[in-house]
Amino acid sequence: MSTEVVAVRSALVARSVEYPHRLYDAFGEGVTKYVTQFQSLPADDTTTDPTEFVFTTVEVGGTSTAVIGDVSGGALVITCAGNEDDGVSLQLGNANTGEWVDLSNPTVCYFGIQFQVNDADQTEVFLGTAVTDTALLGGVTDGLYFRSVDESAVLNFVLEKDSVESTTAAATLTDAADVTAEWYYDGTNVKAYINGTEVASVARTDASFPNDELMRLSMESLSGEATANTCTIKWVRLIQIL
Repeated sequence: MSTEVVAVRSALVARSVEYPHRLYDAFGEGVTKYVTQFQSLPADDTTTDPTEFVFTTVEVGGTSTAVIGDVSGGALVITCAGNEDDGVSLQLGNANTGEWVDLSNPTVCYFGIQFQVNDADQTEVFLGTAVTDTALLGGVTDGLYFRSVDESAVLNFVLEKDSVESTTAAATLTDAADVTAEWYYDGTNVKAYINGTEVASVARTDASFPNDELMRLSMESLSGEATANTCTIKWVRLIQIL
């Protein structure tokens, strides 16, 4: 896959030639970003809990963890404790700060993630951006994200503003198979992509477009059954260019 460097607004952007929506990195004034392939992750020396994130666990059936795994290229492995609805929530930043994604005005913003779950219809995931909320799958007021819930392998693309959702079925997950889920906002429309193919396009004028709240990088995985199910995240990128 080839890479090119182009000017976007006042920034220089490294992106895929084959998939121009896919941003690898950006540099310059107005760029805010979090880019990682999870080869390492700051963590508490004692608990191994990630310290870059607000780290919230549900662990009735044991211990839920999010640690760097032994995976080629690097990965964050979320392992749910062994009870239904056990799992892990991660929001970048700390308890009081971390909301920097601003879609109130035309801007450029990209979110991309490559992940897999071990059990597609018994693992719940929430991956994208949202307002501060430590129980993401329980319902957020505002967000732009991908979501899959218990008893379904469907991955939905969701826009949500003031608790009003617009939802598109984007993909059907398969056990232990990598999926690349991305959205790209160009200032007019936000488009969702699965494995490089466009699956949805929504205008910023849509009633569910989240343009009145700042958001933060948000990831959550819960088990849909009394089993220690896993979600393995190979990389994640969130880049905004104001």
